[in-house]
Amino acid sequence: MIPGLLVALTVYAFIGLQATQGRQAHLHPAQWRREAVQGLSLDLPAETSSAIQMPGEPWTATEFRSGVLGTFRVARERPRGDFQGALREWFELPGPLDQPLTYRLRGEPAQARPVVVFGPGAHVVRRQRRLLVAVCVFDLDGWRYWVQSRVRDGGREHLEAFDRILASMRASGGSGVDALLPPALAEAEAALAPGLVQNPVWVIALPGVAMILAMGLALGIGRLSGRPPRDPGALAASYLVSGVEVLMGGRFQRKYFDAALAVLGDQLVLYTFGTPFLSVPLAHLRGRITEGTSWFGPPYLEFTLEGAADFRKHKLLYGLWSKGTRLRLHTDDPSRLRIALGA
Repeated sequence: MIPGLLVALTVYAFIGLQATQGRQAHLHPAQWRREAVQGLSLDLPAETSSAIQMPGEPWTATEFRSGVLGTFRVARERPRGDFQGALREWFELPGPLDQPLTYRLRGEPAQARPVVVFGPGAHVVRRQRRLLVAVCVFDLDGWRYWVQSRVRDGGREHLEAFDRILASMRASGGSGVDALLPPALAEAEAALAPGLVQNPVWVIALPGVAMILAMGLALGIGRLSGRPPRDPGALAASYLVSGVEVLMGGRFQRKYFDAALAVLGDQLVLYTFGTPFLSVPLAHLRGRITEGTSWFGPPYLEFTLEGAADFRKHKLLYGLWSKGTRLRLHTDDPSRLRIALGA
């Protein structure tokens, strides 16, 4: 069982490495294109979909789909009321946005920061369940702009791509964003509140960690399950070995467990957790034992029970007992075990 888990862990590590490299290549596109959107021009990753126009009132919006940005939207409306008042309404700010704020928006972590875009603006990052939502709001040429990215399971790379787009924006007259915007965005990325973005390393590593913990748990349980009775000498066994891996195969499933194996008089007895699990008359085994080698682990002796076994722990069978149930005993010395069984 442990070699199988090690192989699975190795395969998973290889797949995780390939996924990590693919993710990095995917989230750092080498090619970008220039796009005119709602009176602005900006850079978008080359793989971004064609624009979807979404006329409305009072907002008109243009939407794109991208693996890097998720759903990316640029919308604008004629300003209605005070800019700070609109921010409080839209983002439920706990106070005026005159300094960076970290708070919870509808129970999810959020971070808001005043920035200078073409003039005063706001940069907001928030969680919305599994979505990472990044928004930049600003006024320009008599319009109020809302630039937004919504990406599932987003991380820092998604936010970096979004902020690069913000830094690339130009107004209709050709003027670019304020020189203070890029450092402000970099500062926002460096000071992200806990829970806002996922760490891609942990997302990929957690299943591997779980597999390692499962291996440790399996080893611990196997060591306990495979121990002999507390006073092995009192058994007067002609043959006794602990830590034997056993496979019991029923009609529809298989069960692996560790056991201690003893030959007591005319009986083969298996112990789990130091107490008897089953006993089989040695006479039942003569002429019925076959020998083989599995892909992993030591050779084995195998035989069919066919009703000859006396089970002491029926709850551990989990439906395995049926006519033709096979019992496989893995051992480093099959010849010695065969002699001990008189088979």
